[in-house]
Amino acid sequence: MRTDQKTLGDMHLGEYEFSTQSKELMEIISVKLSQKLTDNPEWKIIIEGINFNAPKNSAFKVRVSKLVNYTCSYFDEKNLNLKVGY
Repeated sequence: MRTDQKTLGDMHLGEYEFSTQSKELMEIISVKLSQKLTDNPEWKIIIEGINFNAPKNSAFKVRVSKLVNYTCSYFDEKNLNLKVGY
């Protein structure tokens, strides 16, 4: 699986909303957070070692209660065949 770009970062306590321009894969490295796609009314808890996809041209929210470490991979149109498990 080839990505166009990958970022590594951390999120501090708070609630954040992200918009996507390409398909994204968010991988949680430590702790946990709550995640919600804007077209879904339910929040999901994502723990360390788990990941989730965000579709191209969409948005998602996260709630962080403790410092979270993550990586985010961005995919171009040619690389949209991702297999992600919960």
